[in-house]
Amino acid sequence: MNAKRKALVVDDTELHRNLIKLSLVSRNYAVTVAMDGREGLEACRETTFDLVFSDFEMPNMNGAEFLRAVKRLPGYNRVPVVILSTLTDPALIQRVMNFGAFHYIVKPFTTSKLDELFAKLA
Repeated sequence: MNAKRKALVVDDTELHRNLIKLSLVSRNYAVTVAMDGREGLEACRETTFDLVFSDFEMPNMNGAEFLRAVKRLPGYNRVPVVILSTLTDPALIQRVMNFGAFHYIVKPFTTSKLDELFAKLA
């Protein structure tokens, strides 16, 4: 039997963490959650995840700082990191993509947006 894929969800908003977690669990991921970038980075140092979701606007370490730090960790250069944010500035989105984000999803989002993302991951 194949081992479950592992995903990390980093978001300071419980509603968003839970929505993404439910979507991942329904796709047979084992999910770890973190409430901010620092907590998420520590989780990444302890475990190599197959997929990471991160909010952009968080206390302690924002999504861009988290993304850059994660991409420097051993084993994370090819792990897809998805950034979620209410911010829609094209220059910001491009900067985040240049840092190595796999995808950028604007909040609020629907489960169909997550379905589109998983289709890209397949």
